[in-house]
Amino acid sequence: MKKLLWFALAFGAGIAGAAEQTIRLAPTAAELPRRIGPLYLQGEPHQFDPPSLGISYQYNGNGLSLTIYVYDAGIEDIPDGGDTAASCMQFEQAKGDVLGAGYGHPTLESQQLARLAPPADLPLAREAVFEFQRDGEQTVSYLWITAVGKHFVKLRFSVNAQLRDELPEARRAVLTALGTAISPHLQPVVPTEKPGTTININAGGSSDDMAAGFMYVMLLSGVADKSSGQLPVCGGEFVPSFDEEVGVYRTLLGIEPKEGPSPLVRQLMRADQAGYLEELVWAEMHRDSWDDSPPAELSLADYKKWKKKNLRRFHMEPFGRVVIGYPRPMPLEPADSP
Repeated sequence: MKKLLWFALAFGAGIAGAAEQTIRLAPTAAELPRRIGPLYLQGEPHQFDPPSLGISYQYNGNGLSLTIYVYDAGIEDIPDGGDTAASCMQFEQAKGDVLGAGYGHPTLESQQLARLAPPADLPLAREAVFEFQRDGEQTVSYLWITAVGKHFVKLRFSVNAQLRDELPEARRAVLTALGTAISPHLQPVVPTEKPGTTININAGGSSDDMAAGFMYVMLLSGVADKSSGQLPVCGGEFVPSFDEEVGVYRTLLGIEPKEGPSPLVRQLMRADQAGYLEELVWAEMHRDSWDDSPPAELSLADYKKWKKKNLRRFHMEPFGRVVIGYPRPMPLEPADSP
């Protein structure tokens, strides 16, 4: 079986050109060979309902299964490639679908950005590798997602674990076929500034508080720049930890503006001087991502009594937020990877 698979992969890579041997991944213009190594296209494409779920194409081989989905998920103007926020969100959803599909002992083994035409940096697909038991057989399963022609292209490639030694060649054969199919139809890469970080300042307060809000979001943006592992997976609002939030406010209170602190900042300074800044942040600015149980060192009951006497009309809206416009950095497959 090992020799047969090696031969089939080499042969399949050489027959991908003729029109009668390809199928178009409608509604995109990309075309895949009907045979990829030992994998053969089976039956007719399946159209899902509603149309936003797209079309699927099924390939099978001895111990191998490849399902390709082409869809738009009801999203307009999907950017090409795998390293985008749109592809990232589809990838995260698909990973959850695999882990929740009812397979025996599913595990996520690895994930990275896979090169479709190595050693070139582009095009890319997001890749996750799973292992699980299916019908009593140990299975290795790849998930790939990229986009072309304003549509997502998702591949599920599952291999009997007995063929583990053949995985590098099988994986590369499928990825090469995908890269060859989509490369002619990708939008040219125009050197433009990548989506970056957006700062949003709460405009509901006084002009004095606006200045403090600007300083707050700038400090928070600096924390985000140093916390790549804590950035939102597919972009979105950066949510600091409790300790980071306290640190931002403490730094803010240490900056003396020329015109003096705003009334709100003076209230925060009063809490800090009384030793209750941590308690104030926990009680008044609590974020859903923080633990429900407060840190043991906080004296929330004492803070409540102190607040009743010293901050009777205290109310604070968030100063602002920091929004990340790109996915969290993901490892890139080495250029010399097999």
